[in-house]
Amino acid sequence: MVLSLVELCVRSAIDNLSHLGDVGHTDMSLLEVILPHCDADQLLHIESSTEGRDLSPITDELWLKCYSRKFGNDAVEMVKRRMVDRKCKFKWKQLYQAKIKEQEEIQRRGVDRLKELYKEAKSLKATRQTRSCEITPPDTKRSKCGPGSGRGSAPVGRFANCKGRLMKKARMEYVNSNEAKMHAAMRRKPVVASARPVPKPILPHQPPRKGHSLKK
Repeated sequence: MVLSLVELCVRSAIDNLSHLGDVGHTDMSLLEVILPHCDADQLLHIESSTEGRDLSPITDELWLKCYSRKFGNDAVEMVKRRMVDRKCKFKWKQLYQAKIKEQEEIQRRGVDRLKELYKEAKSLKATRQTRSCEITPPDTKRSKCGPGSGRGSAPVGRFANCKGRLMKKARMEYVNSNEAKMHAAMRRKPVVASARPVPKPILPHQPPRKGHSLKK
């Protein structure tokens, strides 16, 4: 089947929808065949690029289909009921664009709220860390003469010298005490042996066994 020149042009236009712009005075019958193949972005670009011509008689039904594909049939029916109740009518292109902006605004507010929650959680975490650092008291004993004082561990020799001085001081205090002098005096005092003889134990009288004589 040999295609006419018009049909070849229509097929070429459909295959290159992303490159279409101002359709000028193209016949409406041809646009009714070409434009239904556009998506929302392509349709918006063609309408925005076309000057001095209203394409809504063709595109309004196409925007209704775009709205249905994007937001569902229930959303389409709800919009129709609202227009009937309010006794007004809007173009579906305007409704589609308004709905897109509404969703973008909801998404933006959601992102901003998540950022605020993240900042609050981060600030609360920093506050808890600061409070825990303030409550913990410094270890004065370890910082004076024990290992681990300051930024690093104290040298072993420093700890040993500190311990030696404390032991030496304790020994000197004990030597000079009254208790140590009393113990020393008791050690020097001689022990006097008792001159009184130790009495022998008195054994009970036992009769001689049979077969044994008292004489040796």
